Amino acid sequence: MLKNYIKVALRGFVKSKGASFINILGLAIGLSCFTMIYVYVQSELSYDKFHKDSSHIFRVTTIDKALGVSSNNVGITNPIMTHAAEQGITDIIASTRISGQGRVRILNGEHEVFTEDAKSVETSFFDMFNFPLKEGSDTSKFSAPRKVILSSELADRTFKNEPAIGEIVRINEEDWEVVGVMEEINEKSHLKLDLLMSLYPSQADSSRASYLSSWRGLGMLGYIKVSDPAKSKEVEDQMNVLSHANEVPEFWVTKLQALEDAHLQSSQILFDGNNNNKGDVVYVYSLSAIAIFVILIAAFNFMNLSTAKSSTRAKEVGVRKVLGAQRQSLINQHLSESILVCLIALLLSFIMIGLVSPYAQLGFEENILSYLSSNSQILLFIVIVTLGIGVLAGVYPAFVLSGFNAVNILRGNFQTSKSGVALRKVLVVMQFVVSITLIVATLFINKQLDFLKKKSLGFSKEQIVNVRMNDQTLSQNMVAFRNQLLEYEGIADAGMSNNMPGRTFGRTGVTPEGVPEDEENWIVSALSFDEHYLDVMDMEVIDGRNYSPEHGTDEQDGILVNEAFIRQVGWSDALGKKLTMGNDQERTIIGIVKDFHFASMRHSIEPLIMFYNPDANGNLSIKINENTQAALTHIESVWSGIYGDYPFEYQFFEQEFAQMFESDDEFSGLVINFTWLAIFIACLGLFGLSSYMAEQRSKEIGIRKVLGSSVTQVVQVLTKEFVILILMACVLAIPVSYMAVSSWISEFQYKIDLLSISSMLTFALAGFLALTIGLLTVSYQSIYASLANPVNSIRSE
Repeated sequence: MLKNYIKVALRGFVKSKGASFINILGLAIGLSCFTMIYVYVQSELSYDKFHKDSSHIFRVTTIDKALGVSSNNVGITNPIMTHAAEQGITDIIASTRISGQGRVRILNGEHEVFTEDAKSVETSFFDMFNFPLKEGSDTSKFSAPRKVILSSELADRTFKNEPAIGEIVRINEEDWEVVGVMEEINEKSHLKLDLLMSLYPSQADSSRASYLSSWRGLGMLGYIKVSDPAKSKEVEDQMNVLSHANEVPEFWVTKLQALEDAHLQSSQILFDGNNNNKGDVVYVYSLSAIAIFVILIAAFNFMNLSTAKSSTRAKEVGVRKVLGAQRQSLINQHLSESILVCLIALLLSFIMIGLVSPYAQLGFEENILSYLSSNSQILLFIVIVTLGIGVLAGVYPAFVLSGFNAVNILRGNFQTSKSGVALRKVLVVMQFVVSITLIVATLFINKQLDFLKKKSLGFSKEQIVNVRMNDQTLSQNMVAFRNQLLEYEGIADAGMSNNMPGRTFGRTGVTPEGVPEDEENWIVSALSFDEHYLDVMDMEVIDGRNYSPEHGTDEQDGILVNEAFIRQVGWSDALGKKLTMGNDQERTIIGIVKDFHFASMRHSIEPLIMFYNPDANGNLSIKINENTQAALTHIESVWSGIYGDYPFEYQFFEQEFAQMFESDDEFSGLVINFTWLAIFIACLGLFGLSSYMAEQRSKEIGIRKVLGSSVTQVVQVLTKEFVILILMACVLAIPVSYMAVSSWISEFQYKIDLLSISSMLTFALAGFLALTIGLLTVSYQSIYASLANPVNSIRSE
């Protein structure tokens, strides 16, 4: 019986090639989009789930409620917190600490390599997390000063495929012994590990030992494992009681974040530089919604054409019923045809995925088809979704047609049935509601990102080259390096600082003069630079003066602040006011710098104090003129003369700052691409439906033309219904799209006004685009039908 169903279905495909092609192509594109996004979402949700008891592990973060801080969620804790909590709280069964070291230079004899992802960890790190070692599995050897474990890739680079265990390397001018090599893993983790350095201090390093046992300051990554995840809130409360009992300020509140949430739920967390490839759950939800929208449009399209096509087969059903076909047989026939179309579309979608996935910017390194073949549960889900669409699309014709009286069907009553027409209208409206919502989202996402990129930053980012000089040897000769650079006319200026806008600024405690005693707990961001830095960055001192070597007390007694600091303190005249630092040292405000964005554009500009450091500062910003390549050649030449043993590495600040928008730009690009695909699918369906309606009304068109109707009048008759449906979709889509865009845009402190005239025009533009695209699609078939010879259609009666 199944064989006969398939034969009949294939004959139907051949007979209606155009409709079959539209059905299969639209559904295949929809399934391709849905599959790729679903695989991406599953990948994003899989971070850190490979660790044993991952649901029991929590990251220790801090809410900084001190005055002066608005972005107050930070991904660090007190140095001793996790150890003290493990000892004092019974529900905590394990803990570990991590200290990020960033970029590290490793010397193996004369061979030099760099790594960007060095971490200092304890032996308990390997009990907490499942990062296996392929060499040196005895981690007890790691519980001593100056021991290191390398990633497999870093070990190959450092030792050129020679054995690494027991070898000595130079790091920070000290000898470190290699005691292990990690295995390469394919699992997703928020921690990127190239070099693990033992956190244990040597006997001579008393300051580090004191720091590790201190409750003062925030600077350590901490993780705990609890016996029962349901008790995490109780554990969190006990940790706060413990910390405040050890004189940790009340405005520092410990928070626990589930390990499995660290990747996607940390977009608002600052001081989180060790969170590798940090994602955003809002983007994951948004792309998930787009995947659902696209598959719905494809499904609606398929259902619409299936119901329209089934009505043309009403007489076939009537004849079969007259000849004795049972209702169940008719139901099985329609369902099997619908499911067969879906399975063909699924196979075609796999071909599309294989061709497109290498170019899809989903941040997914593995081939998606390979990923599906090794993840049977995901593949099974995709197949179930496909079969579900097939069943839904076949249900209406299967049950409705098979239930009609054979005599009524043969008389043609079904073709005038209001139920089939109403269903098709509803599906068309729903398709365009989704399409218009996606168009609105695309326009507003680009509008918001364009607004941020054009917003005044308070500094210049063009033609600035940054050279990081964090190594002690490099910093010793930084002033001489700068002076030689300025001898070249292609270099306008150069200034030193300890940081740059877009990177994470450190924070420090300060007490402004005259504030009430209950407001003494101020924590503000801090930056240090020399007297040239503000000029290099085109930052403006709006009151007072910049630092100057001519004022010998600036380095010890002076301080600059930004406008946000003045506003938050509430001063009308800040010059000459005193600030008391954490070490009880007083500094006098000598200048006020115009506000500039030094953190993410998602955060408001916070109070900032700026120290004077005329010597080495870790970062040299070089302002060059238009002849970029000549200036770079000169900089490299001077570098080779002073730092011949170190590779010359630089970065254009404009490119570095643009990385702040990288994830937003990628998200915008994905939304645009999937929106166009959704519109294309909807238009395929509209094209097929208009073709069907023109065919159904061919005799009406012929009679109208014989009676004198022009081509324009006939086109108006055929398109009028679709125009009304699309306009209805526009009305319904406006509130839906407004809520969707409002939810996304709420993540930004600086954002466009969704109720402005410009925004209203954007909503109108989305509706106009949908209407135009719909009309162009329908008009082709309408014009084609209106130009046909009316004699042919009337003669066929």
